[in-house]
Amino acid sequence: MASNVAEYLSSCSIKYVLAGSTAAGLLSYFVINYFKQKKKTAGPGVVILHSFPPSTMMVNPSPFSLKVQTFLRMTGIPYQDDFSKTLGPKGKAPWMEIDGSVISDSTLIIDYLIDHFKITLDEHLSDEQQALGRMVQKTFEENTVFITVARGRILEDSDWFLKTINFMSWPYKMLFFLSFKSRLHKNLKSHGMDMHSDEEIKHIAEGDLKAISILLGNKQYLFGDKPSSYDCALFGFVANMVYGLNPKSWQCIMLREKFPNLIDYAKRLRAEFWGDWDQIIST
Repeated sequence: MASNVAEYLSSCSIKYVLAGSTAAGLLSYFVINYFKQKKKTAGPGVVILHSFPPSTMMVNPSPFSLKVQTFLRMTGIPYQDDFSKTLGPKGKAPWMEIDGSVISDSTLIIDYLIDHFKITLDEHLSDEQQALGRMVQKTFEENTVFITVARGRILEDSDWFLKTINFMSWPYKMLFFLSFKSRLHKNLKSHGMDMHSDEEIKHIAEGDLKAISILLGNKQYLFGDKPSSYDCALFGFVANMVYGLNPKSWQCIMLREKFPNLIDYAKRLRAEFWGDWDQIIST
């Protein structure tokens, strides 16, 4: 009997051993953090924003979460970050709680807050500017972000990116990476992007970035000398390229050589709304 067991164990594939070790490590991570975490509570009118913790480079490695955080800072809406439960009811981040309401999706969150707090941030924009802002935002949120930020981090230089993620243990980091890689492949496939060569991907990305760069020009903000909610979205995306990708990546090289005004834009908004950036990523 003992010899049969030994023979069975010796015939097991190494992948099952690795899978078991990873699962055990992940279970330990969740158990430990379950007892560490305490659900945050907030007073009336205070947003609890659930999203990803900072990395060693980014105050938030999610362009969509950084978009909402910047909106909250830009409008002065009181909020608390809660990293204990990143994914919400829709399996997405960010999501928020406020006065008993739960809202998922960055755009729906901002729309809700504008109505809830009667925010006038976009009132200086014409109907045409609002329409253009919507189209530009959807371009980089539904297309450009996947072939630049997501692709650069997960498919092209995952080693560099994973080294910046210091809020996960190794087993959880690996499972997160594999899960996100699988979801990214599905997303690229559904968009037809997985059919393109690397050079074609770069060509598409350059076209998107060129359009955004031309629209921004030398203006302080996307639509002039006053910020809008569309700047929150653009900053969340551009900052994750400028600061959240390997400086040697083709995406960063492209920005430096062809679209330096986007880099300057990210620096300006970081200085204006994220004066504590270095402090946040160093803690």
